[in-house]
Amino acid sequence: MAKELLYGGYFLIEGKTHIYLDDIEFYYHEEEEGGLKDPIMYHTNNHEVKEVPYFEIGRLNLHTSGIDVTFENEEKRYRASFLIRGFHVDDEEYDPHSTHIYDKMLYMGVPMGKAIEIEWISKRLHGYESFEPKGEPRQNVAEYKYEDGKYIKIERGDEVFNKDLHFHYSKLDYKKCLRPWRFRKNNL
Repeated sequence: MAKELLYGGYFLIEGKTHIYLDDIEFYYHEEEEGGLKDPIMYHTNNHEVKEVPYFEIGRLNLHTSGIDVTFENEEKRYRASFLIRGFHVDDEEYDPHSTHIYDKMLYMGVPMGKAIEIEWISKRLHGYESFEPKGEPRQNVAEYKYEDGKYIKIERGDEVFNKDLHFHYSKLDYKKCLRPWRFRKNNL
């Protein structure tokens, strides 16, 4: 899936602006008791007071970290999406700031009474054949533990700081979640 997203097409905005994905992170959460949990994922029942509806495939979920593209399944009770972590527009430079995509996708504002045209164009891009997806840990995503009915980020503790195993965020050091769910183009 990472190969198709990074090298198999692009978003076309209002029929003229091309947004190419360069860096993506996957998120996956099972709602079933005992299922795989991804506590950092925004759109789950664990983060809400009440049960939230499932998004259909291809829904853009805008939130404080950027834009997720969803592919959830209510029948199988899982939530899944990928965050657009880095991208470039037409011939512009690579932008590693996930929230900058708002300016590019919604650059003319949101028109009242008319939907914004955003479509995925399937087209194999240069580099498709040579790309071999190799996942790495997601950026600034902590390992969690389940304690007293809630998920808690695991701090580094007394371990020596290691950039492959820890990250610094908001004046604290955390253990990284090592799920290899981040994928980037070959040149990054």
